Amino acid sequence: MNKTTKKIRVENQPDISVSTYHSIAEINESPVVTLPFTILFIKPFQEARNNHYGPPLGILTLIAGIRQHFGDTVTVHFWDMMLYNDKPEALAERIDEFRPDIIGVSALNCEAAASFAIAAAAKVCAPKAITVIGGPFTLRQADLIFGESLFDWVFEGAADRSFLQALTRQFSGQPLGDDIPGFSHRTASGEIVYNHKQDLITDLDAIPLPAWDLLDFERYRKRDRKRMITNVDERKYAYLFTSRGCPYLCNYCHDIFTKRFVYRSDENVLEEIRILYEDYGVTEFHIIDDIFNLHRPRAQSIMRAIQARWPGKLFLAFPNGLRGDILDQETIQAMADAGTYNASISIETVTPRLQVLAEKYLDIEKAKWAIEEFTRQGVVVHGALMLGFPSETEEEIEATLSYAISSPLMHVHLFAVVPQPQTPIYELALQASAEATIRGAADERESGDYHSLTPWYTRAYGYDLRKKLSYTYVRFYLHPPRLLRMLRTYPLINLLHGGFFVLQGLMATAQMALLGLCRKMRLIDPPALSKQPKSLKVPDHSAP
Repeated sequence: MNKTTKKIRVENQPDISVSTYHSIAEINESPVVTLPFTILFIKPFQEARNNHYGPPLGILTLIAGIRQHFGDTVTVHFWDMMLYNDKPEALAERIDEFRPDIIGVSALNCEAAASFAIAAAAKVCAPKAITVIGGPFTLRQADLIFGESLFDWVFEGAADRSFLQALTRQFSGQPLGDDIPGFSHRTASGEIVYNHKQDLITDLDAIPLPAWDLLDFERYRKRDRKRMITNVDERKYAYLFTSRGCPYLCNYCHDIFTKRFVYRSDENVLEEIRILYEDYGVTEFHIIDDIFNLHRPRAQSIMRAIQARWPGKLFLAFPNGLRGDILDQETIQAMADAGTYNASISIETVTPRLQVLAEKYLDIEKAKWAIEEFTRQGVVVHGALMLGFPSETEEEIEATLSYAISSPLMHVHLFAVVPQPQTPIYELALQASAEATIRGAADERESGDYHSLTPWYTRAYGYDLRKKLSYTYVRFYLHPPRLLRMLRTYPLINLLHGGFFVLQGLMATAQMALLGLCRKMRLIDPPALSKQPKSLKVPDHSAP
């Protein structure tokens, strides 16, 4: 690649507070919390076309830290509204039961609307309770959250240490101040005190293991219906975070754990696996690191230790996307030998120009080799693709989709690009269409998932991207070689469940074809949005 075209972002170090978790015990604050308090942690449910279920690892980790730090002084309750499809109206009963002093919510971007509704309902049912929000949604969004919701506290980025600091001050009569990294709050007089720094914790082994005792593993197992993605046999499963951060500069990423890669020791990871396996009967582990395979010797070491201690007993999946162009034979072999049966590789686009625009710089050929090698080892491989980048042409969209169909991938996940506020790609999207970008960000907060019926690209260019993606799913799963492999790989019930979605796609495609025919015959009016021309002029976004 021409070095003059490669744009590198550098983390703004003054906005990063590098700390250690164990320093919470050394902070010169009152070591004794004189007032007992109760916290209710909530994972919100926001209804969507395709809700996904899974243990809220962030909440469970925070709970473990709070228990360790405050001991018997605190009472902690946990409610996963997603697990039961509970609406905010159900909050009154829980508040009446638990009488919380703190109501904490962890939210994704697409759960913002439900989270705001929870804060509003909490202020009606328990006006004196402090409402708190954290999670991926909150990073660099404190202004919006205070302006549009009734949350009192906002934590941006990792809050393992900063949340403990804020609670210590609140319940020992100390002022909250403005020096806790990532902690912004609303005062009693309504003034907003901001601190936007991210707290980068470097000693991950010091953070207590998640409060797995609070989790209903059986309920999560049953809630995840039989499917063709992961956990085919519906085993008890758990999520694992073995590292934080990613040094790559993809401009659509939130960077919630900053650009510094920090990781847990092998022994710490293996101890958590042992506890989950021996104490809770968990045999399936979904490793959801941002980039598990960055440090290849470490990745290989963990995999070989799993193979040695639990040979043939554990099932491993990597649903969060591995970096395909840094996988090598030795790493893939170690993963397969340890029990990896399912892996995702993030490709995004096969167009070199768009790899530069997105600042991902993936070596497509190396990633293709990794997919082929995983497949040869008997691992089911998923590909994650992003379509509808600013300035992307119809030919470029088709090139990525055609690659997916002809590839050895068993599954594909097609995502329409969602320019997230406060990410570099958001600025590119604003240049293409400010109206589409602002409207799209607002819609996502209401969506419940990342599959809007009207993607940003459709609003910006008038091209029906959702129709294209729906049709591609049908082409992908009915591709004869893939169909034969799936028949050999999956039990009938999984095929029937997965086939239901393919059938939905076929019906949607047939409906679109019928509408097109009616328009040609002038039986109905043409659509308001016109198709993007193939000759779309591509702006030059490659310059630094």
